Amino acid sequence: MRKVAQLGRRTFLMQVGKGSFAVLTEVTLGLGRRGLAVALGGSALAAACQPIQQVTESSSRAAQTLEAVNYFPVFNQFVNAFVLVRGNEIAIVDTGIEGTTPMIAETITGAGLAWDNVGHLILTHYHQDHAGSMGDVLAAATKATAYAGEADISQLPVKTVQAVSDGDEVFGLQIIHTPGHTAGHISVLDPVGSLLIAGDAMVNQEGVLAVSPAQFTANMEEAIASVKKLGKLKFDKLVFGHGDEIASGASDAVAALASTL
Repeated sequence: MRKVAQLGRRTFLMQVGKGSFAVLTEVTLGLGRRGLAVALGGSALAAACQPIQQVTESSSRAAQTLEAVNYFPVFNQFVNAFVLVRGNEIAIVDTGIEGTTPMIAETITGAGLAWDNVGHLILTHYHQDHAGSMGDVLAAATKATAYAGEADISQLPVKTVQAVSDGDEVFGLQIIHTPGHTAGHISVLDPVGSLLIAGDAMVNQEGVLAVSPAQFTANMEEAIASVKKLGKLKFDKLVFGHGDEIASGASDAVAALASTL
């Protein structure tokens, strides 16, 4: 194991003065304590750090050039699914009730794309009005990976699903764990487009924004906490599994709702 020696202030300043290269980083010391570590070296250390800098700069440029998704609701009887298009790639959020797949296919074709462009299927939760066409969609979108909150996966009709957690990213979309309606319920945020897909964390029917109705909610205390969590975020547009979208000022509306709970 490589030995690590503590440097005094004078030694450190002398080495830097001779042209050594220093790297400062934060380290975990254990039991929740954190500190700073310094690596001293010459040109070899500087060269080793260049790829890291290039990756960081590349990631920053990628974030800056990421486009907002174009979103297309697919409404069938009483529930919305969503086709999200970014460039030539598609993510589908929820699949609606059984029999919705032809409507999703029509939406994809209308966007000038095909099933092969679908790389992701995100399920906000396992209820059949949101996952009823999951099997058919995955049979058509053979290149797609399915995602859902871990606690809901066992209830889904297709089991080859990748678990996602709070803060995970799929297709440039941020996953937000919003339990309550179901234990594994998730919402989906497009930070670039300032769009939140709430699933059934909230409903907006007849112009009334509300928490998911108690008769359809597994844990109302958690559902309320999830709305309060969403009320702390910033987004302009908000769409739902049930109800009409809020096209602007949506986060203010959610914050107002949260303040009453």
